[in-house]
Amino acid sequence: MAEQPRLAIFHDETSISILQAFEAAREWCKIVWVVGWSPDKPPLRLLARFGEVLDVTGKNEAQAVEFLTAHELDGVIVFTDAPIRLAAAVAEKLNLPFHSVHSARLLTDKVAQRTALQNAGLPVPAFAALRQGDLETSVPYPAVLKPRAGAGGRDTFKIENPDQLAQALAKCDPDEEFILEEWLPDRAPPGPSADLVSVESIVRDGTIEHIAVTGRFPFAPPFRETGLFLPSDLGSAESAAVTALARAAIEAMQVRQGFLHTEVKLTPDGPRIVEVNGRLGGGISGMIARIGGPSLLVWAVRLALGQDMGPVPILTDSKIAFYYFIVSPPSAVQVATIKGLENLGTLPGIDEVRLNRQPGDAVDSRESTHQGHVIRIDGMVGSHPELFELIDRRIPSTVRLTWNFSDT
Repeated sequence: MAEQPRLAIFHDETSISILQAFEAAREWCKIVWVVGWSPDKPPLRLLARFGEVLDVTGKNEAQAVEFLTAHELDGVIVFTDAPIRLAAAVAEKLNLPFHSVHSARLLTDKVAQRTALQNAGLPVPAFAALRQGDLETSVPYPAVLKPRAGAGGRDTFKIENPDQLAQALAKCDPDEEFILEEWLPDRAPPGPSADLVSVESIVRDGTIEHIAVTGRFPFAPPFRETGLFLPSDLGSAESAAVTALARAAIEAMQVRQGFLHTEVKLTPDGPRIVEVNGRLGGGISGMIARIGGPSLLVWAVRLALGQDMGPVPILTDSKIAFYYFIVSPPSAVQVATIKGLENLGTLPGIDEVRLNRQPGDAVDSRESTHQGHVIRIDGMVGSHPELFELIDRRIPSTVRLTWNFSDT
């Protein structure tokens, strides 16, 4: 019996769960967990139960690449943005299918990505790189300030003037770099969903194929994600315009291999790229599986190993899969009470309810909602009107939360 290939999974607390990764990979390969590239403390004993562990703690990138390439890897995969550059350097040295080093830089640096899109002739807002103390800018207000590398709405602020810019930067890590970019206006009137969608794509040997267009629920202040639903509520013409723009952005970054999660804002002047992420979107595989599609986690594993998965599925089921986050108000510092949680699971369309913060736990609106939400709700309904009725009325009338607020 031939020995199974060895797949390096770059894992930390923001990645998919250990069990999810193991279930996706177990039929196709042996897992080699790569840890130590992020500041969190990895669960080494648990990881070792499901594969080999390679720890790069304390190594710079060159040392980490040398260490990892010595371990006979047959593929590399990431489920979060931070390790993309390291994984690309390993893949390049071992000639494995993954993003090129050039594409990896564009996929993890918002300033470099905006520049590449602009150079390709795509419409982009005015933008500039900033850090604490950089208050002179030609970017017009209103604008959006966000980390140059980051996801999930962490440390993202709408800025109306230079004073607000100084105040926002003062709240953040003084050593971190940011991008300030011109505010992309919303369409009017506002609808039950956000003016932001994402295009889920796979690129194989330079061939781009789109799997789905995913909708979003309205954001929580200041710019925190509250969940996704699939398929989106766009009409066919808007979907075609959005996927065409995503294709052009992917081509501009010269991506030739991998899954992509491209965020697109719908503005009065047409769709505009927000950012292109070089990995499978969070929660996308689960939603596609709910409406009858394949496990994209398994597809991602097989793609990383250079295996052929066959044609991209045509998702014809009319049902709508979703996940929804209940998050804290911007000024809340602690969950006070949660009432009615036990009744959420009885609502039609809800399959799973997970509590992420207990009464008494701290909350922080600067944290990514993928880590800092209070409650996550997953399910599937028959139509978009049914979905918005559930999110806007039935859930808020079933579960009630109270908060403790800062005195300042």
